[in-house]
Amino acid sequence: MSTVWAIFVAEEMGRFPNFYPIAVYTTREKAIEDLDGLPRDVNYQLLELPLNQNFAYYHKKSGKLVGMDAIYHEHFHYKANAEK
Repeated sequence: MSTVWAIFVAEEMGRFPNFYPIAVYTTREKAIEDLDGLPRDVNYQLLELPLNQNFAYYHKKSGKLVGMDAIYHEHFHYKANAEK
């Protein structure tokens, strides 16, 4: 299975979606290298996104799209550390 690694800026917690993409890479290593150079006044998420696969998650009762299913992701909480 082919994947891409995407860096997202994570906004305040709230309804999905609460983040937006800023970069996409073919390897985690390249994404981490770039992530280390980004401003520390916001939080980021690093997601491994599969190509040619739907990963939508629908609420079982309402049928509404509420998130993503089976996606590996990492959180980088820089903003909280910058405010200390």
